[in-house]
Amino acid sequence: MERRGRGSEQPLVLIIEDDTGVQESLSDLLVSRFAVLTASDADAGMELARERCPDLILLDRFLPSGDGLAVLEALQGDVRTDCVPVIFLTGDADEATLERCLEMGAVDFIHKPASARELLARIDRALRQSEQQHRLRVLAQTDGLTGLANFRSLTLRLEEEFRRALRYQYPLSVVVIDLDHLKAINDGMGHDVGNRAILALSTHLKNNLRESDFAARFGGDEFVALLPHQTAAEAAAFAERIRAGLRNVVVQRSDGRPAPFGLSVSVGIADHSPEAPRENTDALMKAADAALYVAKREGRDRVVVHSTTAAEPHPPPVAQRH
Repeated sequence: MERRGRGSEQPLVLIIEDDTGVQESLSDLLVSRFAVLTASDADAGMELARERCPDLILLDRFLPSGDGLAVLEALQGDVRTDCVPVIFLTGDADEATLERCLEMGAVDFIHKPASARELLARIDRALRQSEQQHRLRVLAQTDGLTGLANFRSLTLRLEEEFRRALRYQYPLSVVVIDLDHLKAINDGMGHDVGNRAILALSTHLKNNLRESDFAARFGGDEFVALLPHQTAAEAAAFAERIRAGLRNVVVQRSDGRPAPFGLSVSVGIADHSPEAPRENTDALMKAADAALYVAKREGRDRVVVHSTTAAEPHPPPVAQRH
């Protein structure tokens, strides 16, 4: 296995090809424009694809250690590689075989030996199409006002994070954040100011996330943060930073003047851990929602952690109650 190329800013192409001569000639051709990874068999190629998530894969149709179609099927069955475009390299001119490659999701195929001009043109086209599809996916999973993930994206990510937490036996916390009194803001000052309040909270939330965290706008005034490797107590400290930090956030009216109100949030937290596992993501979300309900019922502007032992959620020691 080898990576060749000048910099990480270049698109990354993975070549899975058992013929050393073909592999080297392809690498020599592509290295001036792309970062290049190579693998000589199906297992090594799959491992590299999962670890490095290339921008495109050139896949030999026939490999000694596994059929190229089986590799394609495995790539598409893994959330880490299911969106990576695959171009088959084949010496087979049988139309039924080539049709099968496209039916299974390959974006193109190239007959060996291919001219440099044809190969580069097909790679460029596949990368353009992949980028366009990526942009459409981002738009479909992004909240238009805040730029955070939307409900659909949250659902997918929560399932993914929950599976990882189960597999690797680490805690996962869900933090549900509700902007207090949004209806009163909208009724008293208009939806434009209400939207500015939502944006102010979303920006404040983004600024407090770690790289591994994930945040989404769940509804009109509700946000959800997923915190992998964080217990409920650690998530409560995060939530308290969000709540307390809003004291310094100023919402501006359309004329540039500060709005005559401060922002506050009610927060509900629940976690899944090896010591206190949740049955599924629904149970985890319902526990966080129950904690949020208590926070709102008890007067808002507070952080409440769901308890797996008590009858009701309880406020964490770090939270100041008002």
